[in-house]
Amino acid sequence: MEVNMILKNYIFKNKKILVAQEKERIDWVSLIKPTEEEIKYITSKYFLPRDIIRESSNLNTASHINYITNLKQQQITEILLLCAGEGTFGKNNVTTGYPLLILLVDSTIITVTDIILPFIAPPKKLGEVNNNKEELAIHLISSVYEEFKKQLLKIESEIIEIERNIHKLQTNSAGLDRLAACQKSIVFLESALESNEKTFQYILEHCEKLFLNNAKYKDKQYQLRIQRLQTLKLAKTLTTLISQLSDMFSNIISYQLNIIMKILTELSIIITIPTIIVGLWGVNTKVPFQSSMPGFFIVSIITVIATLTCYIVLKHIKYL
Repeated sequence: MEVNMILKNYIFKNKKILVAQEKERIDWVSLIKPTEEEIKYITSKYFLPRDIIRESSNLNTASHINYITNLKQQQITEILLLCAGEGTFGKNNVTTGYPLLILLVDSTIITVTDIILPFIAPPKKLGEVNNNKEELAIHLISSVYEEFKKQLLKIESEIIEIERNIHKLQTNSAGLDRLAACQKSIVFLESALESNEKTFQYILEHCEKLFLNNAKYKDKQYQLRIQRLQTLKLAKTLTTLISQLSDMFSNIISYQLNIIMKILTELSIIITIPTIIVGLWGVNTKVPFQSSMPGFFIVSIITVIATLTCYIVLKHIKYL
């Protein structure tokens, strides 16, 4: 089979991840948005059910961890976590949760994603690993929460920018679009974090079973707990900030509407004065200055004086 850019085989050598050459032992198989041919190839090679690979492309899937047995009676650990990634929702670019499938098959680790995650491609960004799939699996799980934190910090910067320029954005629909995109991203990320919770708790409680009983993994376990707490706290803080910013936008819009209504009311009151005066001089009865040549100008002057007097009185009582 000809392997393309989205199916890569790697080996662990000298504490580094290297691209596997032909006929070399494969330690890590990375699939990104796999085709049907690639799914068929991998599932046949490792005796896996095809549905398990296809699950990584289902955005509605939930995080979970399972133990299954393949056709060779090998125990396979299936870990599916949701990872933060950028996508499109409607007309907004948002950040949402994308499935990351991790399969521990014998001495090989298989990862499947539907998007390019920055901590998977290119592999050199993973840094050093200790020549085993457990170390890589823990690193990937840790990277999932690091990516959540990174995306949440980007949203935080966007919120701060919106708040800083709120006086410019208050009459601009672009500001509301940016706010809506932030709200959607936080909702999606919170949902993904919540979905990951049970799986993550299980990983922490059964770390020895999953990744062997090693003192170094105990340290990793502690780091994972800290990353989780930091990410959850940041998500909660951003939820509060976005709620306050939404309220601020609502208050600004309400204030602007009140100003418009106030101006319209003031204009209505002031315009009513000349309307009444002109209306009185338009009735079919005798009125002062009816037969006078300068009568029109006199009535106009009276109208202007009455209108100005009304304006001054309203201004004096601070109605205007």
